[in-house]
Amino acid sequence: MKTTSECERLRRRISEREFPTSRLSADLRAEGVRYARGRVSEGASQQAIAEELGVSVVSIGRWLRSFESSALVPVKVISDPAPPSAFEVVTPRGLRVVGLDIDALCALLERYG
Repeated sequence: MKTTSECERLRRRISEREFPTSRLSADLRAEGVRYARGRVSEGASQQAIAEELGVSVVSIGRWLRSFESSALVPVKVISDPAPPSAFEVVTPRGLRVVGLDIDALCALLERYG
């Protein structure tokens, strides 16, 4: 388990904010994330970590998610040809046609009016 003094020091720094709802500084948040990750690896629940640090469970969850999603991942961009022009038409009789090109639309309307 993380040392009690580490937890108390971090809890004290977090509680020194001007307002309880103020955002943490980037370095203090990073320290909180490191602490939370360490406690999770030891098997602590987010609820327990939140109680230890005096923050909400939502904050702990957000800290852990932001840390997990901050890694860069490779992305492959695939060019997709522009889709053909498509129309959406509703005839006076209520026939609704979506996604046909102009030639197919004209053929359909000519045939079924």
